[in-house]
This record gives sequence, C-alpha cells and structure tokens, in this order.
Amino acid sequence: MDRMLNIHTPRQCAITLNWSRYLSLYQLGFGARGIGFRDSSQDIMGALPGSPGYCKDLLIKLLSVQKVNGSAMHQFNPLTMVANMGDSAGEEDRPDYYSDDHLWGVLAVSEYIKETGDFTFLDQLIPYYEKDRAEKPLETASVWDHLKRAVNFTRENTGAHGLPLLGFADWNDTVNLPAGSESLFTAHLYGVALQEMINLAEIFEDSKAMEGFKADYQSMKTTVNHAAWDGEWYLRYYNHEGEPLGSHKNSHGQIYTNAQSWAVLSGFAPDDRARMSLEAVYQRLNTRKGIKLSTPGYDGFDPEKGGVTTYPPGAKENGGIFLHANPWVMIAETMLGNGDRAYQYYRQINPAIRNESIDEFECEPYVYPQNILGDEHPQFGLARNAWLTGTASWAYQAGIKYILGVRPEYLGLRIDPCIPADWSGFSLTRRFRGATYAIQVHNPGRIQKGVGSVSVDGELLDSNILPIFEPGTVHQVDVIMG
Repeated sequence: MDRMLNIHTPRQCAITLNWSRYLSLYQLGFGARGIGFRDSSQDIMGALPGSPGYCKDLLIKLLSVQKVNGSAMHQFNPLTMVANMGDSAGEEDRPDYYSDDHLWGVLAVSEYIKETGDFTFLDQLIPYYEKDRAEKPLETASVWDHLKRAVNFTRENTGAHGLPLLGFADWNDTVNLPAGSESLFTAHLYGVALQEMINLAEIFEDSKAMEGFKADYQSMKTTVNHAAWDGEWYLRYYNHEGEPLGSHKNSHGQIYTNAQSWAVLSGFAPDDRARMSLEAVYQRLNTRKGIKLSTPGYDGFDPEKGGVTTYPPGAKENGGIFLHANPWVMIAETMLGNGDRAYQYYRQINPAIRNESIDEFECEPYVYPQNILGDEHPQFGLARNAWLTGTASWAYQAGIKYILGVRPEYLGLRIDPCIPADWSGFSLTRRFRGATYAIQVHNPGRIQKGVGSVSVDGELLDSNILPIFEPGTVHQVDVIMG
C-alpha cells in the first residue's frame, strides 16, 4: 500500500490524465476520439494533489463542452475543442446523450475547490458549447451556473418511476436500452452531486439554493427506496417497458455492483439496506481476484440490451471484474465502518500482489488494468487494457481518503480512518493548501473506525477536521482512534 499510494498509483493517475491529450496531438489529422467528459472528470479527482493547476485548466475545457441545457458532450479533442456525442450519435433509436457525464463535472469541481480552497473558481465565466454561425458561444455563465444546470438537467429528465432517464448509457457504456429506460447509477450519482451542491450553497449562504437542493435530494432518496429495492439489493435499471434489470427476477444480470456501492455513496440507502446490499456484493459478486461488475453473465447477444451481451460470460462488463467499480465498494464499506473488508477489497485488486502469478495476470506489475476476466470465464484472472483506466484515480482516492481517512473538505482536512482491526496505526505526510501535515494515527484498541482525539502541535482539537495553516508551515498531528 505504501509504494502504491506514494509512487505507482499517482504516476498512473498522471499518465491517464495526459494520455488522451497526447493521443489527440498524434492523431490530430486522423479524426482522433479525444478525451471523455466523464473519464477526465474522474482522472482529475485522483491527480489533484499533485497537479492542481493543470487540473483547473482541464476543468475549464470540460465545462466549455457542457451544453446550455446542462448535459454535456461525451468527448472532445482538447486541441481543437471540437466535441461529439460519442457512440450515441450513431444509434437512431437511442437517446443522444449520456445520463452521467454532466454530473461528474459537479464532483470534479467540488474536489478541486476542496483541495485548493479556490472558491473564486465558482465565479469564473465559461462558455457553453453551442455556437452561432461565427463560431462564437451562444451563452457564457459562471461555473456555479454550470453546476446548477447539470443537476437541473437530471432533475428534469426522469422516467416512469421518477428515476433519471438512462439516455444512451450511463457509466456502463455497454448497456444501451431503448429510450425511456431509467438508471439507478445516475440516480445515485445525482444524489452525490446534490450533496456537494448543498454544501457549497451553505458555505456561500445561498439559503434558497440550498433548500432547493435539499428538497431535490430527499425527493430522489424517497423515489429510489420506493422503486428500486429488490428485497436484498438495489436494482440497476428499468427498461422502457418498466421491467427491472439487476433483479432476482432476471435470469442473467441479477445483481450489479454499482447499484449497491453507489446506494451507500449517495446516502440514499438506510443503514439496514446499505448493509444488506453490500453483503450481497460480498456473497454474490466477490472473487479472490476482485469484485465482478454483475452476475450471472449474459449468454448470447440481445440487441435490446446492447454491447454488454456481445461479450462472453465473465468478460469485461458482462460479469467480468471491471476494476473501476471495486474502489467504490471499498469506499462504501468504510462509510459503514468495515475497515477489514475495505482493505480486503483493496488488496484483492492491488497489482503489486500479482508478481507470483504474472503468467496468468499478463499485466505490468504496479499498474491497474481496466478489467480482469471473471470466474465465469475459462481464463479467470487474465488482465486486459493496462494503464488507461479510472481505477487508478479511484484506488488512490479509496486508499488515501477513506481507508487511511485523510481527505480534503471545503473548510479543512478531515481525519477519519477506517482500517483493519489488526493495524496498530500508521503515519502519513500530507501537503494541503501549501502547509505540511505530519500525521501519526494510533489504534490502541484495535478498532476499525472511530476517532477519539486529535491534537495538532500538542494542542487538542474539538473536532477531527484539521485547520488550514499558512503555506510553508509544518505541523505535527496525533490521532488516537477510539
């Protein structure tokens, strides 16, 4: 964990953040795909501690391909700033937008402000993507307006159950249901985005906006728990005919990992349902090599479901161990106080432990691949698509922010470790807004989560949020779990 979080994973985050930019330069004359809105938003979240200035520049580019209605273009070339709608543009019988893209921008901006304290960024004017005949933007607005339009787009585009419409797809690009289908992943991502908007509105004392976001959050929470609880876990989709996917009623794809982890991340799942759904992940989706994205795998092509059924069972999104989704389960487990299981999941996909099985793994040591073939596939354990994956960003965030529990917030640095019970503690040095925090965590009671006391430079604090200090200063932090 030490070497991964200090060296290898930050390096992979940086390479992933820049990969498509350089690919765009190389392929400029060949119609390059460019970079994805959702992908780069998540890459930013992992790269922020090391490259805040570069991340800000990329955020400005991302927001400038957001549309006036609040949705976003799916991908764009960062050199020409020409954007497109990705695969959705070629499917006449499917919607022409992705239901999650624009919401990732809310999370990325929020994390940038937490890391840097640059609240003025919310006032910066950035154009929307649509242009007139002279190629001038039709409309320009503040970053805060961009964020508000993003959550409003989701609020205004819901289906028969009151859940967000799927669009062409959500994060899972391979499930492309007919128009009118609904996405639980987008519902939960919307919930997380609304939580960030509530916190920002509170800081800026915008009570009207804050109350509106709170009402929207509670409304979607009620809808999710009314429409999407399957008895032991949460559903993943409703199709255009109102039939569930990710249900015990289905013969294939009965349970999807992301519907469970994000129900916890969003705060929509009550405690009992949160624990039941994560236990279902452990019992039905976990393997010794990582957590599968869904199970059982689809067996045969189904044009109504789309690309997910073009893979054999156990491959990629069809029941494969799609690593990007694993850190979200780690984070969810820490939110419930389960440090043992969160760390178990971290170790399971840690590429550094594959050195003894490299002939099976076939991926570079210390590099996260996109996916590993699951236990329904005859080549269980084989890794594919190294380097270019959001797994690096999220594994870094899960490790630092949630297992070790040192994470930036708008008004300070929160200390909230959730570790294995057999750890006696750990030390960590974190640079935050120019100051250096030398943090020593002690776990005398061998517990998994809980902070008994925090002191800085020998003075006891009355909370577990470290204050913001002057740049260039160094401070000793002692934490006693309890």
